[in-house]
Amino acid sequence: MVQRGTPWVLYAASLSQALPLLAALRYGPRLPVARKWVALWCATMLASDAAQLWLRGGAGTSNLWIEYIVVPLHSTIMLWTLSLWQTDPISRLAFRVAIPLHLLALAAIIPAVESGAAFYQFTRPFQSLVLMAASLYTLVRRASAEPERVTSRDWFWITLGTSMFFAIRVALAPFVAIMLGTNTELTRLAYVVSAWIDIAALALIARGMVCPLPQTRSGGSS
Repeated sequence: MVQRGTPWVLYAASLSQALPLLAALRYGPRLPVARKWVALWCATMLASDAAQLWLRGGAGTSNLWIEYIVVPLHSTIMLWTLSLWQTDPISRLAFRVAIPLHLLALAAIIPAVESGAAFYQFTRPFQSLVLMAASLYTLVRRASAEPERVTSRDWFWITLGTSMFFAIRVALAPFVAIMLGTNTELTRLAYVVSAWIDIAALALIARGMVCPLPQTRSGGSS
């Protein structure tokens, strides 16, 4: 049940993470490998949101440790997914090498974080900036290599959606840190706008999940 005073769209945004999972049912086991990783990413986000909501119900229970787990996990899943859509071995290798480097950077940041507010202010924007850049690179690189019928490609819709999803997270935490305590209405509006963008981004991702299955090609993954 939505708590009084909490905009319903925030809960809708969390539930919209199930949209790509529902879309994935169209092809079931025939789903391409990259789309299966996208489904896993959405499933872990839903699970982490549910766990945080459950822990929030316990008085004095900290849920920050969940973030210590899910942030590196989400980064790993997304970078690996994007690596599957790279068109050349060098780019694919670069994305996979970026996984341990990104995790090392997160490991260096996390010990310096002593509160949930500090975690969202520093760690989340750093993660989002990396994943936004990786999504945009994949989108532009693939679109320039395959300019025809891009709207029938799963990578087009999904990387467009993830670019939006992570872009808002780059700006949200710093903005809230500045405005919180001085303008609560503007802070609330920022969360509402972010929630609507999340819903739109996840709808785009779900659109990509139902794209036609790619032709079977040797060496191709999606």
